[in-house]
Amino acid sequence: MSTPLRYELTKKLEYDRRSTVTALAFSPKGSYLAAGSLDGTLSICSTSSGETLYQVHAAGGISLLSILWTAPDERQLLCGLGNGVVISVTITTYITVTGFRAHDNLPVECLSISGSTVVTGAASEVSLWDHSGSSAWVSRGIITPPPSIAMNSNAEIIVTSLHWAWTKYSDNTLLVAYLHHGILFWDVRKAKIAHFFYLKTLVGGMHISPDGNTLVVSNLDSGFDVYHLNNCTLDGSILHPCHGRKIPVVFIHGGFAVLSGSSLGQVSIWDTSSRTLLQVLKHEAMDTVLAITAYAEWESDRFIIATGTIAKENSQPGTYLWHAMKGKHVAHVFIHVYL
Repeated sequence: MSTPLRYELTKKLEYDRRSTVTALAFSPKGSYLAAGSLDGTLSICSTSSGETLYQVHAAGGISLLSILWTAPDERQLLCGLGNGVVISVTITTYITVTGFRAHDNLPVECLSISGSTVVTGAASEVSLWDHSGSSAWVSRGIITPPPSIAMNSNAEIIVTSLHWAWTKYSDNTLLVAYLHHGILFWDVRKAKIAHFFYLKTLVGGMHISPDGNTLVVSNLDSGFDVYHLNNCTLDGSILHPCHGRKIPVVFIHGGFAVLSGSSLGQVSIWDTSSRTLLQVLKHEAMDTVLAITAYAEWESDRFIIATGTIAKENSQPGTYLWHAMKGKHVAHVFIHVYL
Protein backbone atom coordinates (compact mmCIF):
# COMPACT_ATOMS: atom_id res chain seq x y z
CA MET A 1 0.00 0.00 0.00
CA SER A 2 1.71 3.16 -1.19
CA THR A 3 -0.33 5.66 0.80
CA PRO A 4 -0.99 4.81 4.46
CA LEU A 5 -4.57 5.27 5.60
CA ARG A 6 -5.20 7.82 8.34
CA TYR A 7 -7.81 7.56 11.09
CA GLU A 8 -9.30 10.23 13.34
CA LEU A 9 -12.31 10.87 15.58
CA THR A 10 -15.44 12.83 14.76
CA LYS A 11 -18.27 11.85 17.08
CA LYS A 12 -19.30 10.58 20.53
CA LEU A 13 -22.33 8.69 21.80
CA GLU A 14 -23.00 8.45 25.52
CA TYR A 15 -24.80 5.84 27.62
CA ASP A 16 -25.91 5.61 31.22
CA ARG A 17 -23.71 2.61 31.95
CA ARG A 18 -20.13 2.48 33.16
CA SER A 19 -18.42 -0.84 32.48
CA THR A 20 -15.24 -2.14 30.87
CA VAL A 21 -15.50 -2.99 27.17
CA THR A 22 -14.58 -6.65 26.82
CA ALA A 23 -15.33 -7.56 23.20
CA LEU A 24 -15.95 -5.89 19.83
CA ALA A 25 -16.97 -7.29 16.45
CA PHE A 26 -18.10 -5.79 13.14
CA SER A 27 -20.89 -7.51 11.24
CA PRO A 28 -19.85 -9.22 7.95
CA LYS A 29 -20.81 -6.22 5.78
CA GLY A 30 -19.71 -3.59 8.28
CA SER A 31 -23.23 -2.32 8.90
CA TYR A 32 -23.13 -2.92 12.64
CA LEU A 33 -20.68 -2.91 15.50
CA ALA A 34 -21.40 -5.23 18.41
CA ALA A 35 -19.85 -4.28 21.76
CA GLY A 36 -19.84 -6.41 24.89
CA SER A 37 -19.10 -5.26 28.41
CA LEU A 38 -18.15 -6.60 31.81
CA ASP A 39 -21.64 -5.91 33.16
CA GLY A 40 -23.17 -8.31 30.62
CA THR A 41 -24.51 -5.75 28.15
CA LEU A 42 -24.43 -6.32 24.40
CA SER A 43 -24.88 -3.13 22.36
CA ILE A 44 -25.39 -3.24 18.60
CA CYS A 45 -24.76 0.09 16.87
CA SER A 46 -25.07 1.37 13.32
CA THR A 47 -21.60 2.13 11.96
CA SER A 48 -22.99 4.84 9.66
CA SER A 49 -25.03 6.84 12.19
CA GLY A 50 -23.56 5.66 15.50
CA GLU A 51 -27.07 5.02 16.79
CA THR A 52 -27.56 2.15 19.23
CA LEU A 53 -30.14 -0.06 17.55
CA TYR A 54 -30.36 -2.98 19.98
CA GLN A 55 -29.28 -3.92 23.47
CA VAL A 56 -29.24 -7.27 25.25
CA HIS A 57 -28.54 -7.68 28.97
CA ALA A 58 -27.29 -11.00 30.32
CA ALA A 59 -29.31 -12.21 33.30
CA GLY A 60 -27.66 -11.43 36.61
CA GLY A 61 -25.11 -9.13 34.99
CA ILE A 62 -22.93 -12.07 33.91
CA SER A 63 -19.91 -10.73 32.00
CA LEU A 64 -20.05 -10.81 28.20
CA LEU A 65 -16.54 -11.78 27.11
CA SER A 66 -16.57 -12.69 23.40
CA ILE A 67 -18.60 -11.93 20.25
CA LEU A 68 -18.83 -13.73 16.91
CA TRP A 69 -21.07 -12.83 13.95
CA THR A 70 -22.20 -16.04 12.24
CA ALA A 71 -24.58 -15.10 9.40
CA PRO A 72 -23.57 -13.30 6.15
CA ASP A 73 -26.90 -11.43 6.24
CA GLU A 74 -25.81 -9.79 9.53
CA ARG A 75 -28.77 -11.22 11.42
CA GLN A 76 -27.11 -13.55 13.92
CA LEU A 77 -24.25 -13.43 16.38
CA LEU A 78 -22.94 -15.49 19.28
CA CYS A 79 -21.72 -14.20 22.63
CA GLY A 80 -19.65 -16.04 25.22
CA LEU A 81 -20.50 -15.35 28.86
CA GLY A 82 -18.53 -15.57 32.06
CA ASN A 83 -20.53 -18.53 33.37
CA GLY A 84 -19.87 -20.94 30.47
CA VAL A 85 -23.03 -20.10 28.53
CA VAL A 86 -23.06 -19.16 24.85
CA ILE A 87 -26.03 -17.10 23.72
CA SER A 88 -27.28 -16.82 20.14
CA VAL A 89 -28.75 -13.42 19.24
CA THR A 90 -30.97 -13.23 16.16
CA ILE A 91 -31.98 -9.84 14.73
CA THR A 92 -35.25 -9.50 12.80
CA THR A 93 -37.88 -6.89 13.58
CA TYR A 94 -37.03 -7.70 17.18
CA ILE A 95 -34.28 -9.50 19.10
CA THR A 96 -34.47 -13.23 19.85
CA VAL A 97 -32.01 -14.71 22.36
CA THR A 98 -31.37 -18.40 22.99
CA GLY A 99 -28.47 -20.08 24.73
CA PHE A 100 -26.81 -23.26 25.92
CA ARG A 101 -24.12 -24.18 28.43
CA ALA A 102 -20.92 -24.87 26.49
CA HIS A 103 -18.67 -25.10 29.55
CA ASP A 104 -19.33 -25.77 33.21
CA ASN A 105 -19.15 -22.33 34.83
CA LEU A 106 -15.99 -21.32 32.97
CA PRO A 107 -15.57 -17.96 31.17
CA VAL A 108 -16.07 -18.31 27.41
CA GLU A 109 -13.40 -15.86 26.25
CA CYS A 110 -12.81 -17.28 22.76
CA LEU A 111 -15.16 -18.01 19.85
CA SER A 112 -14.41 -18.98 16.25
CA ILE A 113 -16.35 -20.46 13.33
CA SER A 114 -15.71 -22.39 10.12
CA GLY A 115 -18.78 -23.36 8.14
CA SER A 116 -21.25 -24.76 10.64
CA THR A 117 -18.52 -25.66 13.16
CA VAL A 118 -18.27 -23.31 16.13
CA VAL A 119 -15.36 -23.54 18.54
CA THR A 120 -15.55 -22.28 22.12
CA GLY A 121 -12.59 -21.69 24.42
CA ALA A 122 -12.95 -21.35 28.19
CA ALA A 123 -10.01 -21.54 30.62
CA SER A 124 -8.31 -24.86 29.72
CA GLU A 125 -11.17 -26.24 27.61
CA VAL A 126 -11.71 -26.07 23.85
CA SER A 127 -14.93 -27.60 22.46
CA LEU A 128 -16.29 -28.01 18.95
CA TRP A 129 -19.99 -27.69 18.14
CA ASP A 130 -22.13 -28.13 15.07
CA HIS A 131 -24.53 -25.23 14.64
CA SER A 132 -26.36 -24.87 11.34
CA GLY A 133 -28.39 -21.84 12.40
CA SER A 134 -31.17 -23.70 14.17
CA SER A 135 -31.58 -23.86 17.92
CA ALA A 136 -29.87 -27.26 18.08
CA TRP A 137 -26.24 -27.46 19.18
CA VAL A 138 -24.47 -30.79 18.70
CA SER A 139 -21.12 -31.53 20.32
CA ARG A 140 -18.35 -32.53 17.91
CA GLY A 141 -15.84 -33.28 20.63
CA ILE A 142 -13.06 -31.49 22.47
CA ILE A 143 -9.51 -30.49 21.65
CA THR A 144 -6.79 -32.55 23.31
CA PRO A 145 -4.85 -30.43 25.84
CA PRO A 146 -1.44 -29.22 24.63
CA PRO A 147 1.72 -31.18 25.46
CA SER A 148 3.84 -29.94 28.36
CA ILE A 149 7.59 -29.62 28.68
CA ALA A 150 9.76 -28.97 31.71
CA MET A 151 9.36 -25.21 31.28
CA ASN A 152 5.57 -25.25 31.62
CA SER A 153 4.69 -28.59 33.21
CA ASN A 154 3.33 -26.89 36.33
CA ALA A 155 1.69 -23.96 34.54
CA GLU A 156 -2.06 -23.63 34.28
CA ILE A 157 -3.53 -24.36 30.84
CA ILE A 158 -5.29 -21.20 29.63
CA VAL A 159 -6.67 -20.69 26.12
CA THR A 160 -6.14 -17.15 24.82
CA SER A 161 -7.09 -17.27 21.13
CA LEU A 162 -8.71 -19.41 18.40
CA HIS A 163 -8.27 -19.07 14.62
CA TRP A 164 -8.83 -21.17 11.51
CA ALA A 165 -6.23 -21.50 8.76
CA TRP A 166 -5.34 -23.40 5.62
CA THR A 167 -1.99 -24.99 6.48
CA LYS A 168 0.29 -27.67 5.06
CA TYR A 169 -1.23 -30.03 7.61
CA SER A 170 -4.86 -29.55 6.59
CA ASP A 171 -7.08 -27.15 4.67
CA ASN A 172 -9.18 -26.87 7.83
CA THR A 173 -6.69 -26.39 10.64
CA LEU A 174 -7.70 -24.88 13.95
CA LEU A 175 -4.98 -22.94 15.75
CA VAL A 176 -5.33 -22.74 19.52
CA ALA A 177 -3.10 -20.33 21.44
CA TYR A 178 -2.33 -21.01 25.10
CA LEU A 179 -0.89 -18.54 27.57
CA HIS A 180 1.92 -20.82 28.80
CA HIS A 181 1.90 -23.66 26.29
CA GLY A 182 2.40 -22.12 22.85
CA ILE A 183 0.17 -22.76 19.81
CA LEU A 184 -1.50 -26.03 18.91
CA PHE A 185 -2.41 -26.94 15.30
CA TRP A 186 -5.49 -29.17 15.32
CA ASP A 187 -6.60 -31.19 12.28
CA VAL A 188 -10.38 -31.02 12.60
CA ARG A 189 -11.08 -33.75 10.04
CA LYS A 190 -8.73 -36.28 11.64
CA ALA A 191 -9.48 -35.02 15.17
CA LYS A 192 -5.85 -35.02 16.24
CA ILE A 193 -2.90 -32.70 16.85
CA ALA A 194 -1.18 -31.92 13.54
CA HIS A 195 1.62 -29.76 14.94
CA PHE A 196 2.66 -27.98 18.10
CA PHE A 197 4.53 -24.68 18.17
CA TYR A 198 6.16 -23.92 21.50
CA LEU A 199 7.06 -20.29 22.24
CA LYS A 200 9.31 -19.11 25.04
CA THR A 201 7.06 -16.12 25.70
CA LEU A 202 3.62 -15.89 27.30
CA VAL A 203 1.04 -15.80 24.50
CA GLY A 204 -1.66 -13.22 25.12
CA GLY A 205 -3.30 -13.69 21.73
CA MET A 206 -2.72 -14.21 18.02
CA HIS A 207 -4.13 -13.35 14.61
CA ILE A 208 -3.63 -14.71 11.09
CA SER A 209 -3.27 -12.56 7.98
CA PRO A 210 -6.05 -12.80 5.34
CA ASP A 211 -3.76 -14.69 2.93
CA GLY A 212 -3.01 -17.24 5.65
CA ASN A 213 0.76 -16.82 5.36
CA THR A 214 1.58 -14.76 8.43
CA LEU A 215 0.92 -15.12 12.14
CA VAL A 216 1.22 -12.29 14.66
CA VAL A 217 1.49 -13.15 18.35
CA SER A 218 0.94 -10.82 21.27
CA ASN A 219 3.36 -11.75 24.03
CA LEU A 220 3.15 -10.48 27.59
CA ASP A 221 6.87 -9.79 27.76
CA SER A 222 7.90 -7.37 25.03
CA GLY A 223 5.18 -6.74 22.46
CA PHE A 224 4.37 -8.59 19.24
CA ASP A 225 6.12 -11.23 17.15
CA VAL A 226 5.49 -11.91 13.46
CA TYR A 227 5.95 -15.47 12.16
CA HIS A 228 5.77 -17.28 8.84
CA LEU A 229 2.85 -19.60 9.42
CA ASN A 230 4.01 -22.33 7.04
CA ASN A 231 7.22 -23.11 8.95
CA CYS A 232 6.68 -21.18 12.21
CA THR A 233 9.88 -19.17 11.80
CA LEU A 234 10.22 -15.69 13.25
CA ASP A 235 10.08 -12.87 10.70
CA GLY A 236 10.53 -10.02 13.18
CA SER A 237 9.27 -8.38 16.35
CA ILE A 238 7.54 -5.17 17.38
CA LEU A 239 8.69 -3.85 20.73
CA HIS A 240 5.73 -2.47 22.63
CA PRO A 241 5.12 -2.24 26.40
CA CYS A 242 2.48 -4.72 27.58
CA HIS A 243 2.95 -4.50 31.35
CA GLY A 244 1.99 -8.14 31.73
CA ARG A 245 -1.43 -7.69 30.08
CA LYS A 246 -2.95 -9.70 27.24
CA ILE A 247 -2.82 -6.91 24.66
CA PRO A 248 -4.95 -7.60 21.56
CA VAL A 249 -3.43 -7.58 18.09
CA VAL A 250 -5.05 -8.02 14.63
CA PHE A 251 -4.05 -7.72 11.00
CA ILE A 252 -5.72 -4.90 9.05
CA HIS A 253 -5.54 -3.47 5.52
CA GLY A 254 -5.46 -6.95 3.97
CA GLY A 255 -2.53 -7.97 6.15
CA PHE A 256 -0.30 -5.05 5.19
CA ALA A 257 -0.59 -3.56 8.68
CA VAL A 258 -0.96 -4.68 12.29
CA LEU A 259 -3.30 -3.02 14.79
CA SER A 260 -2.53 -3.33 18.49
CA GLY A 261 -4.10 -2.25 21.76
CA SER A 262 -2.09 -1.04 24.75
CA SER A 263 -2.12 -0.13 28.41
CA LEU A 264 -0.90 3.39 27.56
CA GLY A 265 -4.08 5.03 26.29
CA GLN A 266 -3.39 4.51 22.62
CA VAL A 267 -3.82 2.12 19.71
CA SER A 268 -0.95 1.67 17.28
CA ILE A 269 -0.85 0.77 13.59
CA TRP A 270 2.35 -0.90 12.36
CA ASP A 271 3.63 -1.82 8.91
CA THR A 272 3.72 -5.63 8.80
CA SER A 273 6.86 -5.97 6.70
CA SER A 274 9.08 -3.25 8.16
CA ARG A 275 7.43 -3.15 11.63
CA THR A 276 7.59 0.65 11.49
CA LEU A 277 4.94 2.68 13.32
CA LEU A 278 2.40 4.20 10.89
CA GLN A 279 -0.05 5.93 13.22
CA VAL A 280 -1.08 6.21 16.87
CA LEU A 281 -4.76 6.56 17.79
CA LYS A 282 -4.79 8.30 21.14
CA HIS A 283 -7.49 7.67 23.75
CA GLU A 284 -8.58 9.72 26.73
CA ALA A 285 -6.81 9.74 30.10
CA MET A 286 -4.31 6.98 29.24
CA ASP A 287 -7.12 4.41 29.05
CA THR A 288 -6.14 0.78 28.69
CA VAL A 289 -7.36 -0.61 25.35
CA LEU A 290 -8.07 -4.34 25.57
CA ALA A 291 -10.68 -4.74 22.81
CA ILE A 292 -10.05 -4.00 19.12
CA THR A 293 -11.49 -5.01 15.76
CA ALA A 294 -11.37 -3.80 12.16
CA TYR A 295 -13.38 -3.87 8.93
CA ALA A 296 -12.30 -3.20 5.34
CA GLU A 297 -14.35 -2.82 2.18
CA TRP A 298 -11.93 -2.15 -0.65
CA GLU A 299 -14.51 -1.64 -3.41
CA SER A 300 -16.05 1.36 -1.66
CA ASP A 301 -12.86 2.56 0.07
CA ARG A 302 -14.41 1.96 3.49
CA PHE A 303 -12.06 1.19 6.37
CA ILE A 304 -13.12 1.11 10.02
CA ILE A 305 -11.37 0.40 13.31
CA ALA A 306 -13.11 -0.05 16.65
CA THR A 307 -11.40 0.03 20.04
CA GLY A 308 -12.69 -0.44 23.57
CA THR A 309 -11.32 0.69 26.92
CA ILE A 310 -11.55 -0.50 30.51
CA ALA A 311 -13.24 1.32 33.37
CA LYS A 312 -11.08 3.59 35.54
CA GLU A 313 -11.81 6.03 38.33
CA ASN A 314 -10.75 9.07 36.32
CA SER A 315 -12.23 8.16 32.94
CA GLN A 316 -15.37 6.88 31.28
CA PRO A 317 -14.84 3.58 29.44
CA GLY A 318 -16.05 3.45 25.89
CA THR A 319 -16.01 1.99 22.41
CA TYR A 320 -14.21 4.06 19.81
CA LEU A 321 -14.94 3.64 16.12
CA TRP A 322 -12.53 5.16 13.61
CA HIS A 323 -13.04 5.44 9.85
CA ALA A 324 -10.59 6.28 7.05
CA MET A 325 -10.97 6.59 3.31
CA LYS A 326 -8.48 4.87 0.99
CA GLY A 327 -6.14 7.23 -0.80
CA LYS A 328 -7.02 10.21 1.40
CA HIS A 329 -4.53 11.63 3.84
CA VAL A 330 -7.18 12.62 6.37
CA ALA A 331 -10.74 11.40 5.88
CA HIS A 332 -11.94 9.99 9.15
CA VAL A 333 -14.87 9.19 11.37
CA PHE A 334 -14.76 8.42 15.09
CA ILE A 335 -17.53 7.35 17.38
CA HIS A 336 -17.03 6.99 21.11
CA VAL A 337 -19.73 4.84 22.66
CA TYR A 338 -19.62 5.34 26.40
CA LEU A 339 -20.45 2.27 28.39
